[in-house]
Amino acid sequence: MAQWSLHPCSQSSARVLLIPTAFGPDTQAPLTILNAGAELCAFEPRLGIDVDQLAVAQLPGLMDEPPYGLCEAAVTQAWRRQQWPVLLPSVLAASWGAIRALWKHYLSLSVVHCSAHANFMPPVEMTQPDQDMSYGNGAWVELLYQHGLPVVHVGLRSSSARAYAWLRDRHSPIFWAQEAWDPQQVVEALPEQPVFLVVDCSVLDPSLAPAVHHPEPGGLSWFRLLQTCEAIFAARPVVGVSLGGVAVSSATRPTARIAARLLNWLLACYGLYSLKLDPNPASLERLENESGL
Repeated sequence: MAQWSLHPCSQSSARVLLIPTAFGPDTQAPLTILNAGAELCAFEPRLGIDVDQLAVAQLPGLMDEPPYGLCEAAVTQAWRRQQWPVLLPSVLAASWGAIRALWKHYLSLSVVHCSAHANFMPPVEMTQPDQDMSYGNGAWVELLYQHGLPVVHVGLRSSSARAYAWLRDRHSPIFWAQEAWDPQQVVEALPEQPVFLVVDCSVLDPSLAPAVHHPEPGGLSWFRLLQTCEAIFAARPVVGVSLGGVAVSSATRPTARIAARLLNWLLACYGLYSLKLDPNPASLERLENESGL
């Protein structure tokens, strides 16, 4: 079973740091993902990478709130120790704290936002006078645009009319879930600079991940998401990840297991493309035979 779940290494010797962060109603969601790793084999046969080769540590759960200064501090500390930060937030708006930390060290930073929702410009009827919506889960991506960070949206299929018009007028790259596109096109839409990857589990079809905050029909298939993530790792330095969006409900356990498997895949991609781990030859030979190469 995955060692990052059952037996994480000490923080002093880690190459990867998992950072569970709780805020809002679903404070147990990050721990459900971590615990679900105990049900998984850490080996990813399609990449030939055994994630148990990685030295992965876990921080104790953070209780953070806007503007997510604890997330920023944790990611800053990981960067100083040359550890790869993986944020596991109960509220994806906490990603802004992690992005803020890395942006100070990588002045040219792009963000890939994989989600069913734009998380940008909530409808007027959802706002109240004198209410700061900047750090809310429904609008936090707007902070990225305000600070001039390039954003590429993947799997989008829901947005307000105002957000849609704003993104269209500015030619923001959007890879809609219902359209046919190749993962390499996502890479081509990214500048030649480091990437922070945000994965909201709502990007997947609800048949795979039903326990998300606002499920939308017609999401990405499992392998399309994996291939897209792998293509980004292969072509750009991915300096951090935020993975979340799991809601606490009767369907939490199967969704958390999907999120844990996705986390394992991201760790394997990091091991293969960033740490340059040697893949298992037997697995690669089997995949070549399957594809007829």
